Amino acid sequence: MYRAMLVDDENFDLVGMQKLIPWSSLEIDVVYSTSSSLAALDYVHNHEIDILITDIKMPVMSGIELARLALEVNPQLKTVFISGYQNFDFAKQALQLKADGYILKPIDDNEIISTLQEVVAGLSVRLHEKSDNALLNDFDFIRNDFLLHLLEGTIDEITLAAFLRKYPMDLPSGKAHAVIVEIDDVINKRGGSGEQEDLHHIYELLEAYISARQLGHICRLTPNRLGIIYLADPSSLQVELEGLLAEIRAKTDCTATVAYGRLADVNTELPVSYREAVYFISCKMFFGKDRVIDPGEARQFSIKSTKDVNTSLDELFQAITSYELVAICDVLEELFESVKKFAEPVKVYHFSRHLIARFEGYLKASGRNVPASAMEGWSEESLAYVEKFETIEEIKSWLRRRAFELSEMLHMSKQKSSWKLLSQIEFYVRTHLSRDITLKETAAHFAYSPNHFGVLFKEQTGMSFNDFVVQERMERAKKLLQSPSLKVYEVAEEVGYRSLTYFSRTFREMFGITPGEYRKQV
Repeated sequence: MYRAMLVDDENFDLVGMQKLIPWSSLEIDVVYSTSSSLAALDYVHNHEIDILITDIKMPVMSGIELARLALEVNPQLKTVFISGYQNFDFAKQALQLKADGYILKPIDDNEIISTLQEVVAGLSVRLHEKSDNALLNDFDFIRNDFLLHLLEGTIDEITLAAFLRKYPMDLPSGKAHAVIVEIDDVINKRGGSGEQEDLHHIYELLEAYISARQLGHICRLTPNRLGIIYLADPSSLQVELEGLLAEIRAKTDCTATVAYGRLADVNTELPVSYREAVYFISCKMFFGKDRVIDPGEARQFSIKSTKDVNTSLDELFQAITSYELVAICDVLEELFESVKKFAEPVKVYHFSRHLIARFEGYLKASGRNVPASAMEGWSEESLAYVEKFETIEEIKSWLRRRAFELSEMLHMSKQKSSWKLLSQIEFYVRTHLSRDITLKETAAHFAYSPNHFGVLFKEQTGMSFNDFVVQERMERAKKLLQSPSLKVYEVAEEVGYRSLTYFSRTFREMFGITPGEYRKQV
């Protein structure tokens, strides 16, 4: 077992790393963890450790300085940095210290596990000397970070020039396509170690394929998405991408979907091409997977955008809660009118399942007293049920019947007496989201015992008080994430989360995507 030390001044993040990472399976023993960089340095002076995992920005002594002093004591020490700030200067400092990993908060479990696997592999081999070229290969995370900044348009010309002087890359000032490769069905298989091996294998496979054919540069975007700056002949783009997908099919058990943006000037328009590719890959639900999504086809796609579908779902939910049966029919007709032109049944199923899954989220987030029997019709277990139908009309009829039943139940529940304080309690929660809101404290504020308060709240809303607080925090977070001036960690603090890791995990559990991914969609 290799000995590791964890250092993070945020106690929530520290505890999260201790409990959520499978240390034993990684052959790592966490021998010491602390929120004090000074205590960590003292431990290094008196004990032997193999791996230092530290936050960068900490009071008194930064993680960079801690690592620098620790390396003076143990030059063979492996270092992994964690940062809540997307600052390229931090990455450059990490490179100067010969870091073995650089991970941004909120921490993605898959990313840190993959990084630690590489660190352990490096410890097993114990390479003591590296040439300058090998050194660059060891710091693929810096190169990956650079390419990601280039695609997103968040790197300035001075930093770009400085990087290219130190690490020359074939990055001409001509034209390029931004390409996104998304590995299919990762969500359905999420969590297994075998999945991580598959993703790593696919990344290596694609990197070798792109390098051998001199197509451009590749970087990791998310655990299941890869970005490519395609620099080869634009006329061969479609053929090369089809060949790339064939390579994945032939040499792995997985499939992938590819989308690409316009041919753009590398220095000025590459981020525009990248944003187009991000949008087109989101159309996979409608066009199907294991294929190349053509931009022309996607641009002409007449189905509403994700934001428009959400707007229609808002209208549908409003009609249901207002007991407007005619409006329910109208909105469902509108949603399915465009679907009739789909040629492949699987696309209709994808669309229908998407509506059901999103509507379940509306029900859970509504804060209304939704009967349990009504929720069953929209639960996750019922998603597969839609695939039993053979026509769009059957699907639409099933959805209409479910919506009518729910509307009727909600209408009947409104006839019953309601808790007069409920609206005041909801207002109290919504105006104190940045604080630590507890059932005990809120019950005392309204002069109730905690037990009685909890029972009354559950009877009126259909959910526990704690679930309601989490729901309100997440809904508020969605609105705040639409403001580009706020950092993700600032949004987390605004809604009462001190731990970015816990905030990101809760957001993903509720909405199916991370806060960062949601921000890119809005």
